[in-house]
Amino acid sequence: MNNFLGAMLAKAKNTFMQSAETAQIQQEATVSVIELAEFIEKHVDANMVSQFLLGDFYYFYELQAEGINYYLEKKHDYILQLDASIEDKILVSYRSYRDKEHIQELFSFPSAQKQ
Repeated sequence: MNNFLGAMLAKAKNTFMQSAETAQIQQEATVSVIELAEFIEKHVDANMVSQFLLGDFYYFYELQAEGINYYLEKKHDYILQLDASIEDKILVSYRSYRDKEHIQELFSFPSAQKQ
């Protein structure tokens, strides 16, 4: 009987832990590429370089905030590239030539970064 009760208790604990993990995942912020680009552009610590290339201005942003490295390339208001990574893990890799139909889709992102 003790084994049965122990097994039931272990199963209940496991189910509770899985539910807690699921709830924690659902609490992560969702953000679009556009919103993340605005975050990078407006951040006070972002480094921006503009260059006149091929007859037009291009803007390059780099930012390191809260352990996340960001890189953004724009031509006027058009987002060409956006990357976000933490250590060796890629959080976001957006390229306009392959991902432009997904620019407004929401994806999970560490909640501390969405301000």
